[in-house]
Amino acid sequence: MSRRAEKSLETRTRILDSAEELFATRGVDAVTLRDIAHLADVDTALLHYYFDSKHGIFEAVLERRAAILQYEIDQSLSRYERHNPSVTVEGAVEAYLRPIFRLVRTGGIEWRNYCSLVVQLGGHSEWVSDAVASCFDPVAERLHRVLRTALPAAAEADLHWSYHMLVRVLTLAFSIDTGIERLSAGACRAGDVEALEPRMVRFAAAGISAACGNAGPAND
Repeated sequence: MSRRAEKSLETRTRILDSAEELFATRGVDAVTLRDIAHLADVDTALLHYYFDSKHGIFEAVLERRAAILQYEIDQSLSRYERHNPSVTVEGAVEAYLRPIFRLVRTGGIEWRNYCSLVVQLGGHSEWVSDAVASCFDPVAERLHRVLRTALPAAAEADLHWSYHMLVRVLTLAFSIDTGIERLSAGACRAGDVEALEPRMVRFAAAGISAACGNAGPAND
């Protein structure tokens, strides 16, 4: 790669990192192109050059890590299926959640910003919803197929509602809510993903099995 191409990539990455941080901390609607340019230390014209608009920047921010998530989740579910001829709800949920929690634990501030951003996206405008659908629907469909194997008698509607609720619980879990520290008198710590992961697996697996009428086993 030429030095010019390297510089272009560095600039593009800096813009995306800055936009991701601002979207996560202020919300998508509150951030302006000028805000992004200021944090990235570039001229606003460069934002138009690389991404055309705020819409384009948002889509690029979302797609950049969504592509990694899609790959990691698909690989994790595929490994689980290969090594477990009898697929279960708990095993499927664990395989789905494992790469998400690993990236949050090891990915640094960038992945924490990304998760914080995704938490906020449920009630946004149509163009935001379209971008979210293109990034995350493939992951939903992948897990759906594995859960269908584990719950062959489950109604389609029950499986879809189960995924919807799993995602809502997951996104809320990554919001830093200190209420759990207060209510547990310090026994639980907000943001403790090591403690949260196994509990979420058990909670989600039991909930999905119950929502689907216990149409299959919940445990390995």
